[in-house]
Amino acid sequence: MRRALAILALFSCLAAVPALALEVDKAELESAKDAKVVFVNYEGPQSRIDSLAEIKGIGASLGAEARRAGLVPARFGGGARYRVVRAVDPKAAEGLEADIIFLAADAQVDHVRNLRWIIAGYLGAAWGYSEQDAYLLATFVTYYNALHRGDLAFFQSRYKKVVAAELTAETAGLSLRYSEWPGKSAIVVPLSSGAKPGSLSAVDTGAVASKDVAESLRAEPGRAVPERQEMTGLKEREAAELKASAEKQKAEISRSEADLAAEKAKLEAEKARLEADKKAADEAAAKAEADKAAGKPGAAAEAAAAEAKKEELASREAEVAAAEKEVAAKQEAVAEKKEEAAKTEAAAQAKEAEAAADRVEITKDQKEVIAAEVAAKGSAEAAGVFLLQVVDQAYPFARVVFVDADKGGLIRASRLNSIRGRSVLDAGDSFVAVAGKEEGSGAVRLVRIDKASLEVVAQGTVDLFPESQLWKFGDSVYAVAKAEGGGFRLARFDAKLAEAVRSQEAVTPFTFLTEAAGGLAVQTPSGAFAILDRQSLEKTKELKP
Repeated sequence: MRRALAILALFSCLAAVPALALEVDKAELESAKDAKVVFVNYEGPQSRIDSLAEIKGIGASLGAEARRAGLVPARFGGGARYRVVRAVDPKAAEGLEADIIFLAADAQVDHVRNLRWIIAGYLGAAWGYSEQDAYLLATFVTYYNALHRGDLAFFQSRYKKVVAAELTAETAGLSLRYSEWPGKSAIVVPLSSGAKPGSLSAVDTGAVASKDVAESLRAEPGRAVPERQEMTGLKEREAAELKASAEKQKAEISRSEADLAAEKAKLEAEKARLEADKKAADEAAAKAEADKAAGKPGAAAEAAAAEAKKEELASREAEVAAAEKEVAAKQEAVAEKKEEAAKTEAAAQAKEAEAAADRVEITKDQKEVIAAEVAAKGSAEAAGVFLLQVVDQAYPFARVVFVDADKGGLIRASRLNSIRGRSVLDAGDSFVAVAGKEEGSGAVRLVRIDKASLEVVAQGTVDLFPESQLWKFGDSVYAVAKAEGGGFRLARFDAKLAEAVRSQEAVTPFTFLTEAAGGLAVQTPSGAFAILDRQSLEKTKELKP
């Protein structure tokens, strides 16, 4: 059959593929190069499934500690799974500061989607981002760190020493493979001074979603049009927020200038009165001196009064001088505010232009994707062949892919990427396979994969020997299951992959299963063979070679 399942060892090289003064520096996140990133995630059965709230909570608890710590060097979350270093040094003028999220040796996150939720939870709690914007930003943070994985020289050249001191060539950034995350990942979130936490400008979206990072997303199926549209929408909202902020700044400046003009007018009037009073005081002093020289009665009192007046005027003159300095300082502050408002207004205009340019590119990609899908759909489906694609040379895991056998090209692929390669059965409109891992929260179970969608439509609950073969007799599927007290048993499963029965007879885990003597022949740990009834799996005979 043309669509028969074939084992294809396509060893894919997927690696090509309180308000704080610091903020996430999205301007730095634009520097990612060689924009092609494909994460290798674990897709398969789990022995324990954490809720989304629990996953977010990992990052949120760390973020809450960061928020309480404030803008000082700090370490928190010192457990064996996740921790954060706030690497800041206000004394160092050059370089970026960072929050560094470490995945410790016992971290059990094995899918980039869940990792992004952890990062998003952190960004929301530490920096005040909304959940939607935090997850979007977390997506780009993972791309940024994957693109600079192991590039210690890059981080040393861009960041302050306090950041680089926390990194090594083995841990800097994020590996593309989930198996290399625990104990080997330092996810750098660049920080910069500027916007306040929670504002849309806290992260430089123009940088984090630069052409290089956008190219990474364009390597995703459908060129990641939805994600890029979402980021462009964020940019447009950011532009509107910047514009509103600029208008607010200008309104405050207008009020400050009006108040300053009134102060200056009052000061000029006071200076004029002071000059007039000084002239009158000088005349009074001269008259007192003349009267004193002429020996007029009361001249001494006049002289004393004139001297007191001069002291009063000197005090007023000092007050006027101080007021002039205060007005000058206010004028300088207003000038600085004008510069800030001009920068905000320019940033709003630039962001609008940036978003508009993004819309043009996204629309172009969207049209090309639709055209390609329409042109290829009919002929590709007809020529399609199901294959198993090994996803990593270091692990015996594979996924089912549907490939155009005439022109090449992937038509669709299963998200499940932990199929044990020797264990796939063609069950008509579906495949039955052994899938999963035994590490962490993983589990090795039976799965049924629908051929039309390549999605998992059923999953067993019994722990299997990872290298078990599968056999199908009639409507039943047979596999080697783990026994509770140790050892292994043959188990029979129904169409929904529920266990129907298991043998009392122990079997060697690598046993073959063959029809013989009216039943099914298995090999036991002693080396002998046992004949089991097809339905009950009770032993009916023993064969000693």
